[in-house]
Amino acid sequence: MTARILVVDDEHEVGNFFTFLLEPKGYEVKVVENGAQAREAIKEPFHLVILDLKLPDVDGLTILREIKASQPECEVIMMTGYSTVKSAVEAIHLGAFDYLEKPFSDLEELERVINRALTRATAKAETFSDEERERVLESLGFIAGRSEKMHRLLLIAEKLARKNITILIRGETGSGKELLARFIHAMSPRAEKPFLAINCGALPESLLESELFGYEKGAFTGATGQRKGIFELAHRGTLLLDEVGDASPSIQVKLLRVLETGEIFRLGGEKPIRVDVRLLAATNADLEELVKQKRFREDLFYRLDVVTLTVPPLRERKEDIPLLAESFLAKHYPSGKVPLLSPEVVAALQSYEWPGNVRELANVIAQVAAVCDTPTVLPEHLPPKIYQRRGRVQEEEQQDFAPPSPSALFFADLSQRLHDFVKGLDLTSGFDLPGFLEGFKHLEVEAARLIIDQALKETQGRYPDAARILKTTPRVLRYLKKEKRPK
Repeated sequence: MTARILVVDDEHEVGNFFTFLLEPKGYEVKVVENGAQAREAIKEPFHLVILDLKLPDVDGLTILREIKASQPECEVIMMTGYSTVKSAVEAIHLGAFDYLEKPFSDLEELERVINRALTRATAKAETFSDEERERVLESLGFIAGRSEKMHRLLLIAEKLARKNITILIRGETGSGKELLARFIHAMSPRAEKPFLAINCGALPESLLESELFGYEKGAFTGATGQRKGIFELAHRGTLLLDEVGDASPSIQVKLLRVLETGEIFRLGGEKPIRVDVRLLAATNADLEELVKQKRFREDLFYRLDVVTLTVPPLRERKEDIPLLAESFLAKHYPSGKVPLLSPEVVAALQSYEWPGNVRELANVIAQVAAVCDTPTVLPEHLPPKIYQRRGRVQEEEQQDFAPPSPSALFFADLSQRLHDFVKGLDLTSGFDLPGFLEGFKHLEVEAARLIIDQALKETQGRYPDAARILKTTPRVLRYLKKEKRPK
């Protein structure tokens, strides 16, 4: 199969360069010059998109988001002549395979990056590297955080993903059960086949039955034609039965039959239809208690409960809250000028119990984005229920005062030094401001490199462990490690 590559850059020379480089290798290359043309082009499938960060009509990161939403299996290499650590990290978080600076000084390295991206785009590997695992999580919008509980959960889920067994996913409302199910599907041999989900408690019994199993023409009033159900549509893929504890006794009987025989009957149908579906089930209910109350079939429960995974509530992984909040906030600022969370806001978010879990946090951050008009999110931007809770626990925190973090002390000292330096300047003789700011870029890169090296030293070179310590991802660490020093 010929790999299809899309190049998006408003410079004709760049488009010609990639055409001459790649077409002789047998690749099909298409070149477009702006975001509008790119949006039209990606209506067709591509294995790889080489995308400029600065386009004349739209930000390249916006196009990156749209590509990952419509073609998650497509790899994207970002390129720019105006590289910053911040834009590179954001691109990688959004799912970019790599981030290259123009002009391309090392042709061999460029070809290696392209070859690796194409290999990954076309590979059907059954195992995943740490970097690939992070990419899957990012493509799903699954911000796992850095808590040990979530780390263990994902490692177990990945191992189970490769086994064709039924999994029961437990967790409170809003904790991320469906996202975990999508992760399992994406890491499984069925990843290229459909993933479908249906909420068993959201539909009346008759409608749920027709959605699950489909129907034949004339099966009921209004059935003017034949229709496939979700079991057939998910053939060779994965089906999530969400809130399975809400299924009626009649639906439970039919689900049990599917699990036992691998066959379904459409409504009004007489012939069994064979289906190959990996079944996942999710619930926030106590199914054992429902079994005791005779509200859930015991035989179906044991069929579903082959293996159980439990998603921890947000209150049990509060160290993940700042990262989650920052990620949600960034989605509301596509221009990239994302306000920072003040220490008081972070403390307030971590003091709240989050009965609605991650979903509630996402909604709160959406409210914050709607009212925040300053470079920093302040306590007054939070809903009253969040900050009032913080006020009630402040007295306890004052009694258990924690000293400032090392980074806070460092920046306080750096800020004072900067103030002293500026006060001592004689600007009448001139001052090279661009060169001065370039020095800060150098300092940023050097600081990242030093801290990463120290973390790798303390974790015996293991990038996943270093990433958890530094509250980021292995892919970001690898990018920052190879970041060129500004000239």
